[in-house]
Amino acid sequence: MKSRAALLAASTRAALLAASTHAALLAASLLATSAAAQRVGPSELAPWLGPGAPPPPGPVAFYGTDLGWSFAHAGALQMLFGDTWFHARTLCEGGPSNDDVQITLPLAPPASPPAPRFAQSDGRAQPDRIFLYRDGASLPLGFGQVPIAAFGDGARAVGLFGRWAPARCTPSCGEDGFVCSPRLGACAPALLGITSVCELASGAGCQPTQRCEPAPTGFCVDPDSPQSDGTSASERFTVAHEHEFGVQRARRAASYDSIATWRTHRFLNATARTVARFSGRTGGSDYALGHGALLVWGRPGYSAEGARQAPLSLLVHDLPIETDAAGRWRFAPRYFAGLDPETREPRWSSRAAEAASLALDGAPGGSPVETYPIVNQLSVAWVPAPLERWVMLYGGDVTDLALEAPERARPGPEPGAVRIRFAEHPWGPWTPPAPLLAPGAPDRAGTPYGPGGVLFHPDCEDAPAAPCARSDPKRPLSGFLPGCVSLPFVHDPGRFYGANVIAEYTRPDGAGGVDLVWNVSTWNPYAVVFVRTKLWPD
Repeated sequence: MKSRAALLAASTRAALLAASTHAALLAASLLATSAAAQRVGPSELAPWLGPGAPPPPGPVAFYGTDLGWSFAHAGALQMLFGDTWFHARTLCEGGPSNDDVQITLPLAPPASPPAPRFAQSDGRAQPDRIFLYRDGASLPLGFGQVPIAAFGDGARAVGLFGRWAPARCTPSCGEDGFVCSPRLGACAPALLGITSVCELASGAGCQPTQRCEPAPTGFCVDPDSPQSDGTSASERFTVAHEHEFGVQRARRAASYDSIATWRTHRFLNATARTVARFSGRTGGSDYALGHGALLVWGRPGYSAEGARQAPLSLLVHDLPIETDAAGRWRFAPRYFAGLDPETREPRWSSRAAEAASLALDGAPGGSPVETYPIVNQLSVAWVPAPLERWVMLYGGDVTDLALEAPERARPGPEPGAVRIRFAEHPWGPWTPPAPLLAPGAPDRAGTPYGPGGVLFHPDCEDAPAAPCARSDPKRPLSGFLPGCVSLPFVHDPGRFYGANVIAEYTRPDGAGGVDLVWNVSTWNPYAVVFVRTKLWPD
């Protein structure tokens, strides 16, 4: 029997070859469907963090993780990851109050996937877990409470943390256009430390083991939210949440101190990028990486099922960060408020309620409707010459348990694919989406679901030198079963999500194109994959 290391090496080589072959086949369809976009070529995949990947250097207790938001700071590339499994049975131990981690990488683009170096201290084998402090108190960062973006302002490293903390009416909802709803409550008992909002009249939003209880203060909602379908049942999707901006401590990389608590709904699902100079107009900006301004794109949710929509918004904030005497950020963003009807230049407003949705159909001032219901996380980055375009990666898939109507949530070609859009300016208009990386099929070698792939599928059969991706020995449902037993049937196929562009590694290829370097999470096995995709000017 081959050693595990030999099997992993063979699987890695096969995955790279298989993914390249699949992506080359997929590229032909992309060229036909990416109207008004740039040309998209083949992708190469390599398991990077988690099952199937080479073990990280040094003694480190680590099994798998997800997400991974990259930014440059202090001469290195840093990446923040989400819920982390420190060994194969982590899910059997309950939800820890902190389970996010971060790594440091060389700033220079590597020829192959770089070896991750986890933040570790005190000689411990386990990576340091990310801690976030507000007024000296540690805020929970357990299951689902994760970093959603990160950036540097030239002097400090800043993380944006989504803690799934619904905004309560204490005593009011502020001046951002939110109103207090008496029709919503909180599910009890809270699962894994997360407060879930529910509809008091029906109990919708709670699990079978929970009950919907009144919230003493009520919750703040956006009355104009595109996540509303016009029914009372959708109001729970319109709740504002509290995000936290945290500054990294100088002597402990995985510890952050809050400098701002941001109540938001339109930017609940957010990503960030800094640029050298931003004029707010069609001319006069330098979109290259720099510390002149912070751009944040956001959506009001991670899905857009039925009549509920998840359009895209944009804000800009000057850098570097300015703080008051108490060390709090003077957070004063300007929101994209649409195009001037005469000049077609963007308008900006200091009021979040005036934030406009970006055009997603390729036409200036066009439709903001998202084509695909499953949007998941998003990543936006400027791709330099010869492309000179903004690129957006988003989409993928989620487990059926997270969907209201799974049979309607995956329309169009290549269901479950990570998708790509392009734009000349950060406010768009953004080109229609094209599939970038699709799961494929379990009977097709060279696809992520097939032999040599990176996604688990129960119908995949091993091929010579190209084994199928294996399921994690313990999956989330196991953690809810007595004894954390493995289920007696095969389930939970792998899915892509959490795509992140590594802008610092994205470079011209010397042959008229660009190597777009990015990473993407795989739901099963629980891992992060390193990806290179060829792009060319149209």
